[in-house]
Amino acid sequence: MSTEWKALRAELPEDVQARLDLKRQERRLGKALAEVRKAMQATQHEVAAGAAMTQNTVSKIENSDDVLISSVVRYMHSIGGGVELVLKTSDGKAKRVDFDPEIYVKQTA
Repeated sequence: MSTEWKALRAELPEDVQARLDLKRQERRLGKALAEVRKAMQATQHEVAAGAAMTQNTVSKIENSDDVLISSVVRYMHSIGGGVELVLKTSDGKAKRVDFDPEIYVKQTA
């Protein structure tokens, strides 16, 4: 983030800054999925085939602000990974949820 952007952002109302932060956090998931896929040396086409979705859907997931958990699970399972979600409460407690990929992956005969 450039210094000019930091200065400009600091002048924005807090609610606008919060919305920007939320948007940035939401976008991180798609980018993170793409990074993991690339690190696993998998193509979008390979993910699509393993996740029973189209390559276009994989591209949309990687560029989306909002992704269904079931899609993330199918995506990650297709490259041999998994998904664990951490739910955090305002009092600092956390609950981990491990998603079984077999529930979300369509079985083909």
